[in-house]
Amino acid sequence: NSSQRNHSHTLSLSFFRKKDRATPTPFFIGTQGRKMERFAFRAPSSSPSSSSSSRGCFGKEKIVLRRRFGTTTNQSHAARRDNKSTRGQTTTTTMIRAGFLEEAFERAQQKSSEVEETLRSMQKKSLLPSSFPTSSGVKVEDMKGALLSKISTVERGAVATEEDKEEIDALARNVENTQKRKNALESKFINGKWELMYTTSASILGLSKPKLFRPSGPIYQTIDAKNLRAFNSESAPFYNQVSAELTPTTKSSVDVQFKKFGLFSGLIKINAPESAKGKLDTTYVDEELRISRGDKGNLFVLLMRDPSATLDVEY
Repeated sequence: NSSQRNHSHTLSLSFFRKKDRATPTPFFIGTQGRKMERFAFRAPSSSPSSSSSSRGCFGKEKIVLRRRFGTTTNQSHAARRDNKSTRGQTTTTTMIRAGFLEEAFERAQQKSSEVEETLRSMQKKSLLPSSFPTSSGVKVEDMKGALLSKISTVERGAVATEEDKEEIDALARNVENTQKRKNALESKFINGKWELMYTTSASILGLSKPKLFRPSGPIYQTIDAKNLRAFNSESAPFYNQVSAELTPTTKSSVDVQFKKFGLFSGLIKINAPESAKGKLDTTYVDEELRISRGDKGNLFVLLMRDPSATLDVEY
């Protein structure tokens, strides 16, 4: 009837002789959304003699279920196995490709990091100029502007990260490289009162102290090359002072021997011990900017505030 014809699977009758040695083959068919297991009997071969008898292999008629569209049970199973095999091969191929791409991406990232590290190292050693190469026609004023602009973001160096320090050092070297002759002590620009804009010295910044006791105002250094004296002074909160004598070692560097320390603008004075000494090399100086480097590797960047200041009287 019509309901049987509309069923999701069709039934067809096929009769096999007993000698055909029908072999049960399991397969699944769907019936109204449920799966039921049945056995179909498959004849190994077909011949005229096998179709002449209407007797089943066990003396009764056996039903062989066929899938719609004429696909036999064995063909259906073979197709499923092929599909599973194909899906498995596709999945394996996809996983291999994904793994290869991931490995290639990691190698690319590693190479990129190595290149960046090499460039930073070359910049640090002045083998490669950074943002402002001295041979490209860029003005010294632009280099100085870039240096001071970067310095203005790190609170005199108190909040500078390692990357900030490296960048500032590279910018300072660009400016330093514009002066081939290192004879700062002979320059008329060396004398005067300078304001410290940036340093890597933790002791001057007071990084080991609570923020309340760190220098919060300007820090000045007065240089008098004629009298070979120097004088450093801080503002709030303690108004510390220190005087020093200078001994030239080259045309740009001096040995520094500190003489007296003062508190509260000199109200309290303490003689400095003989061990309080250091070295200072001025690597760049003009009428408004000075760059110096200490014997402990510290960098100092200062701006001129009073070119007429002298140290005729010992503090």
